[in-house]
Amino acid sequence: MTTSFPTEFDLAAAVLLETELPPELPRHRAILDTHLDVQHLDELIFGPDSPALNDSLTVGQQIKQLTDLLAERLTAGRELARLLSADSCACVGQTETGDRSDAPVEGLEVTFVSGGRVQPSGVLHAVLGTFAELGDPDALASADLVAALRSLPGTAEGRWCYADLTPARLAQLLAPYEVQTRDITLPDGRRRKAYRLSALLAAADR
Repeated sequence: MTTSFPTEFDLAAAVLLETELPPELPRHRAILDTHLDVQHLDELIFGPDSPALNDSLTVGQQIKQLTDLLAERLTAGRELARLLSADSCACVGQTETGDRSDAPVEGLEVTFVSGGRVQPSGVLHAVLGTFAELGDPDALASADLVAALRSLPGTAEGRWCYADLTPARLAQLLAPYEVQTRDITLPDGRRRKAYRLSALLAAADR
């Protein structure tokens, strides 16, 4: 779950008021998106769509899905607490005076994937590089892909360190590329939310 700013309304208002909308700071965006993650996960766990209320699932499936959601919720809550803490209040790309700095941010300049250089906003390329390292399977479970991406240095889309990625965050980062998970039965028999290599390659072509 994410929210877009500025909206078309905000852009139109800026034109009418003859003002400029300042560029958003990645850190502020991370706080907002992480808070939305927490709210979305709370709805999935406690709301009417909770796996515990899904009669089409076996008890084992209900427990497994709830366990996965709870683990993701704990991670998101911990990350939100970290972002809101006083120890990490300096905004990415800002100087001590509060002015935006044009100097590159450490860990944001470049990411190395499969020996090749990837641009800072190249999460799609990072994902494809991970697929390549794993032998280009037809599909990878979201959780497995995230686990592999967490070993990468740098920052994905200027928002989250690769080391801090979660399945929900990866879904947000790939959404602009029109790439989504699908329920796929993997070669090992697991039925998981997964990404298809064909969809990622099609997005790269676009």
